[in-house]
Amino acid sequence: MAKEWRLGQSSVEDVFEMAALVEQGGYEFYERLIASSSNRRVQKELEFLRDEEAAHKAFFLDQLRLLGRTPRGTVGPELNAVLQAEFFGPLQEMLSSSDLDDNFKALGFGMTLEQKSIDLYGEMKAVASEMQKAGFDRIIAEEEGHRHKLQLMRAHY
Repeated sequence: MAKEWRLGQSSVEDVFEMAALVEQGGYEFYERLIASSSNRRVQKELEFLRDEEAAHKAFFLDQLRLLGRTPRGTVGPELNAVLQAEFFGPLQEMLSSSDLDDNFKALGFGMTLEQKSIDLYGEMKAVASEMQKAGFDRIIAEEEGHRHKLQLMRAHY
């Protein structure tokens, strides 16, 4: 999967733009899970995850600004194809399916998205500077924590 992404051919600016879009998708996913859950404890856990997605998006947008680029919220056709195939297509399918109401399935989907983000950010590091790589490493570690938290939550269903 990740080998087909060929992110090394993309500019670091486009990579940061793509990462911000991925994080926005994660934010929206957690928002929907929060709204569909009646368990306040689960909602609080999901709110934490949602808020970290927002912080990750802010990091990527800040990196764009540091590079002198105004975030535009879009990427070129090749990166957009990756976003659609790996993230947004499956996300839209989940959000419009009855599986969203099945906590076990929804949390499993969240784990899959977190793993895809981890894989993507590992690939993105190839076009990042040494200083930017440290930011990617921090976010990858947080995404791994998200995946683990979802796994623990899922064990209760």
